[in-house]
Amino acid sequence: MTPPPPALAPPPSVARKILTTVATGGLTFLITNAANLPQDTSLTLSVLIGGIALLIRFLIDFDRRLGVVERLARDGLTGTRKLVTDAFGDISEATDLHRMIGLSSLGEEVIRNLVRNAVLVPAAAPEIIHRFVRARIAETSELLKQVSDGGTVTYYGEDREWLLGLTRNATASIDAISLAAVDHSLWQSETGQRYLDAQRVAAADGTKVRRIFVLDTAADAGDKDLALVCSEQVRLGIDVRLLVRDDVPQQLRVHDLIVFDDTLAYEMTPTSSDPQLAQIAETRLVLTEYRVQQCVQLFRELWEVSREPEPPGDQTKT
Repeated sequence: MTPPPPALAPPPSVARKILTTVATGGLTFLITNAANLPQDTSLTLSVLIGGIALLIRFLIDFDRRLGVVERLARDGLTGTRKLVTDAFGDISEATDLHRMIGLSSLGEEVIRNLVRNAVLVPAAAPEIIHRFVRARIAETSELLKQVSDGGTVTYYGEDREWLLGLTRNATASIDAISLAAVDHSLWQSETGQRYLDAQRVAAADGTKVRRIFVLDTAADAGDKDLALVCSEQVRLGIDVRLLVRDDVPQQLRVHDLIVFDDTLAYEMTPTSSDPQLAQIAETRLVLTEYRVQQCVQLFRELWEVSREPEPPGDQTKT
């Protein structure tokens, strides 16, 4: 804590100064008179020395008060400089943030709305609301950082928002590899239905949507439920193909993934290889260019060796 500036001491009273002067003059008169000096000389010396004493006292008081004033001025100047520096620092930071918002490729209005709506959260809201909002903003901030770094973003568990958001915003292509161990119950779920609807809209808007269903055995190709899923997706404008694991080239490692616009890979890892027990262990958004191109190449090679599904009525009875 900064100590308060020194206060100006009250000046000696006029009566005290007069008494001091008179006493000095009187003492001088007594000394000179005791020295048998002429009375005129004694009076003159008394007045002169008394005046000098008064002048010296005045100069001492003046110097002391001048020192205090200088310290006050110096401390005030230091405080003013700090205030101005802090103010300009805040202005500089605000100006820099404003400039960065204007240069953002995401759009200035989107970022401004985020800040504006965050500030509008009422202070009287319950603490759980404040904690929840702070956590979501922190998650979004970390996501933006990882995206800007061009690395990998991991979500532990099954994601829905990333999947639907990327599907709705794809502009060129959506290439998916679906494994039974991961997607065995997806298409009957609420998330699966919304995902299919988003793909339908994307396909209708001109986005190329393709999917490869990877089967554990050749016999799985005759599964009626799979045939219905394929026919439904074909009806929605999705190019569908089937691929048995035995037909996968040995040098390729098949895993559940979606490539959006050939620039971003969405990968899912199951908790188990058993289709009836598997859940999503983690979901990753991969932005590393080298890794994304590996996923693009993987899909292309698998697409070449896969085949189109037979219509439900043409399947061989087993």
